[in-house]
Amino acid sequence: MKPLNEYHSRIEEFDIQFAGLQNHAYTFTYFINSAFLRLFEYAPLDDCDVEVQLQFTKKPTLFILDFTLAGTIKIECDRCLAQANLPVKSQYQVFVKTVGTVAEKSDRELDVIFILPDDTHLNVAQLIYEFVVLSIPGKRVPCITLKDKSICDREVLAKWQKLNEPDDVQNPATDPRWDVLKKLKENDKK
Repeated sequence: MKPLNEYHSRIEEFDIQFAGLQNHAYTFTYFINSAFLRLFEYAPLDDCDVEVQLQFTKKPTLFILDFTLAGTIKIECDRCLAQANLPVKSQYQVFVKTVGTVAEKSDRELDVIFILPDDTHLNVAQLIYEFVVLSIPGKRVPCITLKDKSICDREVLAKWQKLNEPDDVQNPATDPRWDVLKKLKENDKK
């Protein structure tokens, strides 16, 4: 993960000014929608309606960030291309550690962000974006997931099924040589 202070500095509402905070837990709430997603180039989503609760726990040299996402993301069905709102509910935890030098900052650990002692703000926009994107299922078939058959575009499914039929079903004509062999087989049974 890249340091968040280098990216999206223009998204000030996602800045957490931790320099003046006491050592205990704070709660921040963010509402994520299409306007937020447009801030990120090549976002795999166009629209969502997700509430993000962030519990920010400050300790002397460590911050614990507990993200809880709840809401819906709008995705296309891989099968019929219908738009559907897929419910999402997930939790993620990230640690932020203070290090003494820039050299130490380059050492990366999984789910750990390093900041310098002089840093005063932490922007969580990139983390929230990544967690929303991680909520997208690998196989996008919300018609089955939501158990709602009315979502599926029946016309598209019928065309898809017709294209995937074996050739012998679409073209029932057979090779005349096989007809002769079938007659021999029938004669053999008599």
